[in-house]
Amino acid sequence: MKNQHKTILALAAILTPLSTNAAQVTLKTLMALVADYLNTALELLMGLAVLFFVWYVIKYFIRSGDSKERTEASQYVLWSIIGFFVILSFWGLVNILSSTFNLNTNAPSMNNINSLFPR
Repeated sequence: MKNQHKTILALAAILTPLSTNAAQVTLKTLMALVADYLNTALELLMGLAVLFFVWYVIKYFIRSGDSKERTEASQYVLWSIIGFFVILSFWGLVNILSSTFNLNTNAPSMNNINSLFPR
């Protein structure tokens, strides 16, 4: 029972600041935030996919003598291309969401970073 009280108290302490800003959050700002997070995640995934693609293309040409490793590398290259298609499709969906709901697509500015930390 004591642990439940501590958990509820901790959740209340964490969620109280969120409730003070609740009036400022609209569906448009929430959708913009989700689109920004998806866009960032897709950029990271695309970077990783490019790295893996380049690595296995190089491996494909280096291991030209061993047919087993060459076919394995060619499978990875094929799946990398499929991955590119999937990631770019999601990117297109994020852009469709952004343009459909007329969301802000500007990059966030870092001018007010000092106001985040108390002095």
